[in-house]
Amino acid sequence: MPMPYAILFVSLLFLTVAVIILYVYNIPLLRRLPRAVVRMLINLGITAACLHGVFAVNHWGVSLLWILLMVVLSAALSVNKAQLKLSRFLVPALAGVGGAVFIVGVLSLLAITDINGAADARFLVPVAGILVGSLIETNGRALRVYYSGLAHHSQLYYYMLGNGATHNEALKHFTHRAMEKSIIPSISHMAMQVVGVSPLLLWGMLLGGMRPVLAVGIQVLMLVAMLCSSLLSVVITLYVARRFAFDAYLQLKQKT
Repeated sequence: MPMPYAILFVSLLFLTVAVIILYVYNIPLLRRLPRAVVRMLINLGITAACLHGVFAVNHWGVSLLWILLMVVLSAALSVNKAQLKLSRFLVPALAGVGGAVFIVGVLSLLAITDINGAADARFLVPVAGILVGSLIETNGRALRVYYSGLAHHSQLYYYMLGNGATHNEALKHFTHRAMEKSIIPSISHMAMQVVGVSPLLLWGMLLGGMRPVLAVGIQVLMLVAMLCSSLLSVVITLYVARRFAFDAYLQLKQKT
């Protein structure tokens, strides 16, 4: 097992090397680096303390409360990235993130372990955390593209209505564009998963002592699960938002 003091020492060593390089080459990021490191340490420190409690208790109810908190934070961050009002879009984003994580997460857990093991925090929390974290950018980008399209091209929507299209048919173009723009980065990221390029989950499982074949299998499962959950989340979020906050594009139109 790695020693905590050794990890701390090597981390400080790496940080010192980074600071020296920034200073020598006069890169104007030296002032921002300490703030970024402090924020990282605070966020990870709080997360570590919470996870320590969750894993120590190891009760499915506590694990679900932690996952619910992650879902709420993910939904709020996605709305913030879309630059929309949190009060109007938190519920659609919650429905999208929560629904996708529940459906894909349950099936992923059953593929990795049995029913009893699925309630274990050791499996439940990481799987849900990976899925929740992958939805922030996707949902935020989808909402932004969807409502920006309506704000700048609303005449297309009204033109379709004027030619006999239903409400859903008139919105098909905007929904298609939002899904396309939000999912393309996920597909590109999945395609780049080769040895030495980004499979942090794979390397983490290998560090934990897992057999390479099983680690690769779980890596593939989670990549496909993230893609599927992203698509489901976008579909659910846009569907709920279309029903309860359709006119939000008017706010974006007024801003521009």
